[in-house]
Amino acid sequence: MDDLMAVLRAAVAARASDLYLLPQAAGYAVILRVPTGLAPLPAVSLAVGRRWLNYLKYQGGMNVTEHRRVQLGAYTPPSLGVPLRLSTVADHSGAETLVARLMHGVPPLDEWTTPVITQLMAVVASRGLLALCGPTGSGKTTLLYQLATALAADQIVMTVEDPVEIVQPQFLQLQVNPEAAMSYAALLKAALRHRPDVLLIGEIRDHETAQQACEAAISGHLVLTTVHARSAALVAMRLQGLGVAPALVTAALTASGAVHLVHTPVTHPVLTLVTAVADA
Repeated sequence: MDDLMAVLRAAVAARASDLYLLPQAAGYAVILRVPTGLAPLPAVSLAVGRRWLNYLKYQGGMNVTEHRRVQLGAYTPPSLGVPLRLSTVADHSGAETLVARLMHGVPPLDEWTTPVITQLMAVVASRGLLALCGPTGSGKTTLLYQLATALAADQIVMTVEDPVEIVQPQFLQLQVNPEAAMSYAALLKAALRHRPDVLLIGEIRDHETAQQACEAAISGHLVLTTVHARSAALVAMRLQGLGVAPALVTAALTASGAVHLVHTPVTHPVLTLVTAVADA
């Protein structure tokens, strides 16, 4: 598997967030998602693409004989040092596709990210809910982890994620598992009983999670999360669209932010922040 490892090493060197293996008529397209966009690599034959797929599936504890259904797995190549989160599913023609997310961990703060974290630290001093939105791969979760790591110096941080993307020993991390009746909402209830100071929710995507996140935010917790919205200004509307009462959203939401990446001269996050102060 030297050829596959070479591609993975190139992905790590490019700080790629994802590696795509996508079936085509004559082979597999190999595409990296890097901070500046998509970066196609040379395509490989169908035989090589299937060999890479089966190897990663086997190493990730997935069923190598199942090619149509959705499967999830995880694998950390010893020579790579970066964990991979794997996802496979068949396309409309029955050909299997794979996406490997590279989990680079929490990067240290530098001259570009320190001002962003300093800005967020000032906002979250008042507690409440901080919700970030932004495109896929824009660094929303990474930015929240950088913020939570700074807060963990003197506070208890718990996370509820689906799945845990970055292993951080300083946090108590819970992972969603629907088969064990451990939904976002169920884990949120359990997390609050552990009395954390900071609660990081990987993503708000349904009414019950949104409701509990807002209720936690008005009960003295700092809640950090991501939401699918087109802009920071639309985050409140998105929470209301999930069924949370407008008055509760207004009371809970301290700030919303939109994150995107720029490359000048290095890749770093840019944050557009909208703050909101609840009525006394």
